[in-house]
Amino acid sequence: MRPSFHGVQTPQDNHRQPLVLIADAHISEPLGNADVFFQMLTALERGAADVMFLGDIFDLWIALPRYEKALHHAFLAWCRRQKMHRRIGFIEGNHEFFLAQNHLEAFTWCTHRPWWRDDEGNLYCHGDRINRLDRRYIAFRKLTKNPISRAVIRWLPLGPSLVQHVKSRMKGTNQAFRKTLPLDALRAFGEARFAEGVDRVFLGHFHHRFDYQGARGGELHTLPDWFSQGWISVLTADRSDLRQGPWRDILPLA
Repeated sequence: MRPSFHGVQTPQDNHRQPLVLIADAHISEPLGNADVFFQMLTALERGAADVMFLGDIFDLWIALPRYEKALHHAFLAWCRRQKMHRRIGFIEGNHEFFLAQNHLEAFTWCTHRPWWRDDEGNLYCHGDRINRLDRRYIAFRKLTKNPISRAVIRWLPLGPSLVQHVKSRMKGTNQAFRKTLPLDALRAFGEARFAEGVDRVFLGHFHHRFDYQGARGGELHTLPDWFSQGWISVLTADRSDLRQGPWRDILPLA
């Protein structure tokens, strides 16, 4: 049986600000990209835009005691401060574990579900569960993202030393599927969502920009990653225009 997708939908309101979408930053101390990422967060404070993180913001984030680092705590502190001024949303990616369960209060909303849907026909998704042919990754996800594994990892005496092993396993689960976009799976996912009344789909995870116009008139966009060139995406306040580019160039528009 194919697993069903159950998303989160917010109630209708009149809140309208530009929306900054950030996907696949893969922040970590060894990669040396944390300072620039936090510079971007500081720049975001100067605007009025809402912010949505579409997953894999950290190269690895196990949101449990003993596993979190200073970078994670600094990010959570920023989110707690900024949710007083703007909406801060977070969709867990395949590099985040148990974030929604343990740090929900840091965000306006945070979900481990596959997607988040607004009341204007837009659907936002990390995207790691779309390609069902990537069976090794799907199996790995089931093994590591469940209440039993959470309990085991929390209390395992040598648990923190397991982090690097988990990280290396993640990188080895789907090497063959990272070289090309799964275009058939993306189109099928888009058409299924369009049939449910969604107008536009925004995806992270794939690290490459891809735009698809559906047979029913819907649009699907895979977003460029932050990790490789610092790109972000911005939806204008009326959600009519999607602008993408390096954050230093795009943020004044937000």
